[in-house]
Amino acid sequence: DAQTHIVTKQNKEVARDVVSVEMTGPHCENLTLIDLPGIVRSHGKDESATLSEDIQALMSDYLKNPRCVILAVLPANVDFHNSQILKDALHVDPGTKRTIPVLTKPDLIDSGAESSVKELLLGEKTQHFEMGFHMVKGRGQDALNKKTTIEEGLTQEASFFYNTEPWRGVEIKTLFGTKNLRVKLGELQMRLIRHSFPDIVSEMKGKRDLAMASRKRLGEIPSELIEKRALFRKVTNDICRSIGDHLIGKSGRSKVKPSAEFHLASSRFMKTLSESRLANISKVTVGVDAIAFVDSKELRDTVRYMKGNRVYLEGFTGSTEYEVPSDKKTGDVYEDGSRVKIVEEYESDDLSIHAYAMKPVPLELVRRDPEWIRELIEENRPYDLPIFINTEVFKGIVTDLIDEDWRLPATELLDYTAGLLETATNKYIKSIGGIESLTQFQEFLLFKSSELVGTLMEESKVQLSKFIDREQVPYSQNHYLFENLSKLRSERLMNEILSLIGTD
Repeated sequence: DAQTHIVTKQNKEVARDVVSVEMTGPHCENLTLIDLPGIVRSHGKDESATLSEDIQALMSDYLKNPRCVILAVLPANVDFHNSQILKDALHVDPGTKRTIPVLTKPDLIDSGAESSVKELLLGEKTQHFEMGFHMVKGRGQDALNKKTTIEEGLTQEASFFYNTEPWRGVEIKTLFGTKNLRVKLGELQMRLIRHSFPDIVSEMKGKRDLAMASRKRLGEIPSELIEKRALFRKVTNDICRSIGDHLIGKSGRSKVKPSAEFHLASSRFMKTLSESRLANISKVTVGVDAIAFVDSKELRDTVRYMKGNRVYLEGFTGSTEYEVPSDKKTGDVYEDGSRVKIVEEYESDDLSIHAYAMKPVPLELVRRDPEWIRELIEENRPYDLPIFINTEVFKGIVTDLIDEDWRLPATELLDYTAGLLETATNKYIKSIGGIESLTQFQEFLLFKSSELVGTLMEESKVQLSKFIDREQVPYSQNHYLFENLSKLRSERLMNEILSLIGTD
């Protein structure tokens, strides 16, 4: 039931959980037996495709342990050349000092094949194993059905080897039976313990030293109330005094300091704003629709290429046809010597493509096509006097652009900064010496720091919203604009006044 529960819970045929059964008694050896699943070569219809690999990985973890005795179980009625377990055992234990091949099911050997199995048992058909082969006969399914006890099974096993040829003729009787195998395992276990004891002692000393060093790092745990209060004041004062230096990068050993991460995030934020529509309302770049004034004519097309102060529009090309390089396709723009060419299709008897040289236009003669602004103006015209463009329309356009292009990246920067601040603060608190063992105190500090960061974040969001709302009101700091407008507005009035008073 325990095995079924483990396998069902993990939804795997092979689990690394151990079902432990402890048996005690006056005749039990001091042994720990681990029953590993049998090796499989394929999987069934409803089994995992990695069943074979999972079993092999589990077995390898145990077999490679130098303090583990390997009982390589081989059915006596199967050719040992096909045994994977012997191969795996010899791979991790080439000296065979901890491997005992165990032959089972001697009662199922085909008639006439007993002599071959006997040679294998005596070590005459394979390489020498230090502990030799062993043979046992367990209770079969019929005996289990008849509820044959373990003691009865051991008696029947001894009787089988005593009365059955060719096993009764083998002089070394210790090669047979579960009881002899139990003794052999006990002897091998003691041998391994003696051999491994110096390493075990060394490991114990090493782990003890590590434990003592860890205990020393924990420091003294205060027990009196006055000591606890003193420690609380000391730690909180240290945090208040040093956390600022840690955040701005004056202390700490982290590869990337919090201040540096914040500056990187701020740079990404500024780049996002610089690429927004409001910041590029008149900027000419590749891919935008533009208006060019050439020879007193207005050209409207898409900017496909820019080089220095020269702009190349998609439809402004010469008529000369050029051969297209093999690596170019329709729509590609490329430099060819001093020329910039574009690949276009043209219709003929068979559809073909040619390259045409694009004519450069000086940048000062090119303006970004304001058609998209015209569309925004049309969408925001008021009901009264729609023919007039008023300040409310302009304000609405600026408001929408700032809200759409600024609010999201600004909020993301704020969220990133809050996460950066909380992570850096948590790392600092966890690095404070002397409170590693005071888990509740440490958790309290972490909770309060997280709570404070959350409060600061909410307050910052309110201020951010107010700032964006304020920026959505259009204004200008260009004093020349105001001076020129005032001059134009007052010029006609001044002329009329001068004409009334008369001047010589």
